[in-house]
Amino acid sequence: MRKRLPDLMVEAGMIFLAVVLALAAEEWREKQDRQDLADRALHSVVEEIRSNLAELERTAPRNVERLEAAREVLKELEVGGESGDADIGLEVSLLSTAAWQSAQMSQAVHYFDLDAMRQLSEVYEIQEMYDRMQTGIVDGMGDLLRIAREDPEAAVRQGVSGVSMLVGFHETLAETYRHTLDQLGSPAEAD
Repeated sequence: MRKRLPDLMVEAGMIFLAVVLALAAEEWREKQDRQDLADRALHSVVEEIRSNLAELERTAPRNVERLEAAREVLKELEVGGESGDADIGLEVSLLSTAAWQSAQMSQAVHYFDLDAMRQLSEVYEIQEMYDRMQTGIVDGMGDLLRIAREDPEAAVRQGVSGVSMLVGFHETLAETYRHTLDQLGSPAEAD
């Protein structure tokens, strides 16, 4: 046994080294998989923000047109004119959160850069406020019709006020999207 002790020690050392190397390789592979997941998730979120910006820019001109037309009707009503047809409709922006929610559910956000995660959280909080405001205006359209029967000027004023706030907030959200896209860079550049 004493003769074999050096051989057994070498063999045990080799087994120990093999186990340590296998564990290190597994840790490296897991780290690479997590980083790949985070990179794909970030790419998807950036594309989603880019798409949301395009949607916001698509709907903005129509909402500004409707707002200006409603303001003209309000001016007429304030001087005692006829109510005419105040189209206080709203071109709704359908903004997505699917990529952001997927990144959260897959826990890919845990591997994002901390500043990027903070910035993206702020973007989606602002987007949620915009969505709530937009939903509130759409939900309130029925009330405007009821109010218009009794006091057309009050209905138009209320509609102008809501759409005006949304149009103003639109630029805040659009600028937040642009700033985030500038900060995070183009996904195509990262590839």
